[in-house]
Amino acid sequence: MFQGWIKNTARLGLVGGLSLLMGFASSSMAQTNQPDQKQPKQKEKKNKVPPLPEGVKLHKDRNIQGVWLADGFNFKGYQTLYLTPIVFAGVERDNEVDTRATAMQELPDELVTSFRDTKLFTTVTTKSEDVKAKAKTLKLDNTIIEFSKGSGVGRHFGGPFGAGGQPVIKVRGQIFDGDKLVCVYEIKRSGESVEARMVGEAISSEDIQRNDIRVLARDLAYFFQRTAGAQ
Repeated sequence: MFQGWIKNTARLGLVGGLSLLMGFASSSMAQTNQPDQKQPKQKEKKNKVPPLPEGVKLHKDRNIQGVWLADGFNFKGYQTLYLTPIVFAGVERDNEVDTRATAMQELPDELVTSFRDTKLFTTVTTKSEDVKAKAKTLKLDNTIIEFSKGSGVGRHFGGPFGAGGQPVIKVRGQIFDGDKLVCVYEIKRSGESVEARMVGEAISSEDIQRNDIRVLARDLAYFFQRTAGAQ
């Protein structure tokens, strides 16, 4: 009897062990057969670039990629140029937060400096409180519609005079006389200096873009002067 009890116990233990092993195998197979759970890809935050105003068709004007002027408009006879806060409507990349912020601070500063140098306006300002009620005023809205901070590695492999890895900034401006739209432009700058093209990998992207913003502002101010017949 004692020997029979031992055999039954051993048999039950074996069955239990096999059941446990089969349970593990079944669980493992179930996990293996489950589809891979992929991590969601990080999406770029993109603000939609607004369309051009109705009836506006841009044409190239020397070093300005696109320009439209209302009939008879030439920037003459205005006392004040008021620049509203810069708007960003390009692709927002997580690794460009700081460079975007820097560009949106430096762009209006450079524009104010360059527009003041034209002597076309008594007052050039980014502050609405500086606009006198009776002064004949132009209001300038600027929107960054394309932006990239660039890459030193990209400039290295782009070779001399290559565009690869250069930072990019493109701005659309709309100028109003009261409620009337009188000028629209789009201007883009990307690695404008000879140094940026020849030895761009040795120059920081921030310094290259800072120069691009400066060149953009000066070229735009020169366009104002030419249109007004001051150049």
